Amino acid sequence: MADAAQIIDKLKARFRVETDSDLAMRLLISRSSVANWRNRDSVPERYRRIAEGEVNWAAWSTPYPEMSDIERAAMRIAIMRLVRDFAGVGSDYRSFLEDSMRAASSWQSYWAQACLDVYQEMETRDADNAHHTADLLAYRELSNPK
Repeated sequence: MADAAQIIDKLKARFRVETDSDLAMRLLISRSSVANWRNRDSVPERYRRIAEGEVNWAAWSTPYPEMSDIERAAMRIAIMRLVRDFAGVGSDYRSFLEDSMRAASSWQSYWAQACLDVYQEMETRDADNAHHTADLLAYRELSNPK
């Protein structure tokens, strides 16, 4: 398993940035998060997967047309799930203060999971249309709420 410095270097290369600060900005995380990875010699699994190219996170910070069909379809699923899970965030000022940052910081993990879900469903069904697959996932989730 690669050490944190190697993974951070891979991430920098993937996002074409030079500094830890620029990397943090591209990943939409704090600079201190990257510093903590170095200090602990440990990078969270989701960022390891990005470094290895398993999820195209570069699309997150590039224009929409550069995303793959799976990433665009997954964005719809991620938004649906985020709205479902954080529906009460704007119901009153107190809940907004308590939950809005948590909702915003959850976006990346929601999108990564949705990308994996769309991809896996396409593989399972031997499907070739990511948007139809996302429609099926949305129908399933909305028809059978948690």
